[in-house]
Amino acid sequence: MTAVRARSVGKCFRRYARPTDRVAEWFGASPRHSLFWAVRDVSFEIERGGALGLVGDNGAGKSTLLAMAAGAAVPTEGSIEVRGRAGSILELGAGFHGEFSGRENIFLAGAAQGLSREEIAARADAIVDFSELGDFIDQPVRTYSSGMFLRLAFSIATAAEPDVLVIDEALAVGDQRFQAKCTERIQRFLADGGTLLFCSHNLYQVKKLCRQAIWVDAGQVAAQGDAAEVCDVYADRSRARLLRGSAGLSADAPAGAGAAPLVSIDKVRAVDGSGRPLTRIEAGEPVTVQVWLERDPGGNADPGVAIGVVRSDGLVCYCGSTELDGARALPLGGDRYFVALHFPRLDLLGGSYHFNVATIDSRRPLTMLDVKEGEAPFSIVNSKADWGVCRLAHEWRSEEGPGQDPVSPEVSRA
Repeated sequence: MTAVRARSVGKCFRRYARPTDRVAEWFGASPRHSLFWAVRDVSFEIERGGALGLVGDNGAGKSTLLAMAAGAAVPTEGSIEVRGRAGSILELGAGFHGEFSGRENIFLAGAAQGLSREEIAARADAIVDFSELGDFIDQPVRTYSSGMFLRLAFSIATAAEPDVLVIDEALAVGDQRFQAKCTERIQRFLADGGTLLFCSHNLYQVKKLCRQAIWVDAGQVAAQGDAAEVCDVYADRSRARLLRGSAGLSADAPAGAGAAPLVSIDKVRAVDGSGRPLTRIEAGEPVTVQVWLERDPGGNADPGVAIGVVRSDGLVCYCGSTELDGARALPLGGDRYFVALHFPRLDLLGGSYHFNVATIDSRRPLTMLDVKEGEAPFSIVNSKADWGVCRLAHEWRSEEGPGQDPVSPEVSRA
């Protein structure tokens, strides 16, 4: 059953060069505005229990689209239908009264979500517990940090048990631990049959939470489909714009401008020590990353790769390349190649990780030709009590005494 359906939806705003132009129109002057379409001709459907991600640059129209889905804005053209009750986290702190305490805003925001006072009261303690605001819950929300706003807004929106949850960049605020806590609640919400419309600049979060995604560019759909594929296409375009800008070229070249990468990534696969797809391992177990490459027909690049192991908070734990280690990709015939990076022991400690992979021409290794981020996400379980980033080889020695105190050697003088 379809939970959210958008049909050729668009939102238009009037733009005025000066505030007085708006006043002049009120008093009957000729039109002094221009029209700006923040969103134009966007269509999509989300089945019940599904999750759709929105990606795109700032100002692309994502927030306007989410506002219409949440009922906070009315489409200029087309329609958005939402079946069931919608809960939303849009502009951070929107709907909160700055002089009211967090507890009072629970009742205010809960009523806006369509809950009765009795329903809100029954959920209030759980909202406070999840938000972890402690004594701050009885302080005016104008004194809250952006992270505290998020905790309260997210706790209220999810406690209302909506059928459809609309989230605009909310997980970008707050510490890593609370972000993980929010992600777990969203995953439970989806597992229970909830429907998610999610916007984030964190492409890893979009890939993890959503099956489908839309890249919104200048108010229109630039790409739509599988979340991983859409995120990769958007990331590729963003990097291309950055590279063109740094080279003094136009950052807004047409989608088809420029040649294809000299060496492109066809597929990335990671396996554990038993050859199974990598999903969850113990710290110290072996891991192999396999990469299939394709060289531009007629090109003479020497295909190579750089592979990074990245923790979910963005920390690059390790990065190496075929060029640095003197390794070469295996020709498979034609312009196809294969290379694998094997870790006999991946001694990273517990957490969520993924791989970033880039192709290079081994004769010009400083330029990344094609990049895929967030590939083969997996988790590491640390069954021991040590902590940090990685496990270093070590041994404790106590069977021998310390011996003599070290003595600084004499410095010879000329």
